[in-house]
Amino acid sequence: MIDIVSRLFKPNIEKLVAMWDVDGLINALNHRDYKTRKRAAEALGEMKAREAVDALIKTLKDENSEVRKAAAYALGRIGDEKAIKPLVEALKDESFDVRIEAAKALKEVGYRRAAELPNLVSDVLSISRDEAFRILENIRTGKFDFLRR
Repeated sequence: MIDIVSRLFKPNIEKLVAMWDVDGLINALNHRDYKTRKRAAEALGEMKAREAVDALIKTLKDENSEVRKAAAYALGRIGDEKAIKPLVEALKDESFDVRIEAAKALKEVGYRRAAELPNLVSDVLSISRDEAFRILENIRTGKFDFLRR
């Protein structure tokens, strides 16, 4: 019942942020309005709310590309290593903007596990290790042209 009510009534994201209501913002990630979901993801990133990482990882699969982009942004801001593999997978997203934001987020998060990244990128993207190194070097230097299709 609560889920139905929360999907019908638009939450006040700014109020939730002011109250530091991370649970309320996590619930807003499921709202029917994509703008509400997007703003909730952005707010969770701005708050660096570690307890929202699992919900934001799930949000990387949202039907709306703006929401997926906001989730990638938030995961980059939070910096939890748990997000590395889902962010690598987001490099395959149909939206160029999502792929760029995922790459930026990986630049923020991935440096902590730099030794593991080439193998992970190679496996997830089904490419050679050399190609994975090239991609990671491009991400490190802020060159995202390789993400264009």
